[in-house]
Amino acid sequence: MIEKARQAAQRLKRSLGEGVEEVCEDGRGVVVRVRLDSLLAALEFLKEDRTAPFNMLSDATAVDWSTWSEKSQKSPPATRFSIYYNLYSIPARTRLFIETGVGEGQAAPSATGLYASADWAEREIYDMFGIRFSGHPDLRRVLMPEEFEGFPLLKEFPLKGEDPQDDPQE
Repeated sequence: MIEKARQAAQRLKRSLGEGVEEVCEDGRGVVVRVRLDSLLAALEFLKEDRTAPFNMLSDATAVDWSTWSEKSQKSPPATRFSIYYNLYSIPARTRLFIETGVGEGQAAPSATGLYASADWAEREIYDMFGIRFSGHPDLRRVLMPEEFEGFPLLKEFPLKGEDPQDDPQE
């Protein structure tokens, strides 16, 4: 099944050209890294692909790369955040990941026009990381209370609260 994902990634690369930065495979499977300005074109291409239509957005999540390990053998990402879209083709029974980089304070385009499931996934990314999605129909917190300050999955978010009762050892 992974061969169908490889072929879809190559068709996407031919279609978008410079919009595709890299195609690789890792423990998840096939990962296609696209430029932020090519994200919606990539998602639309894959959804409409006749050979393996990636008609289901299983999940979307983000990673904060702000504390890159010096011991890593790879070079640090060019942007602070990466957003990952986990796509699945029901007819082809294969999975493909789309990755795009997002800078701090930069907004990503919303995929809600292509995948209804992007609504909650993007809201969760906003709620946990503070990444905004332009064109999202209802971008507001979904897990944390509206009055909550900060974004819990940012690397600089404090692990302990301000209340002395938060740490009974003290």
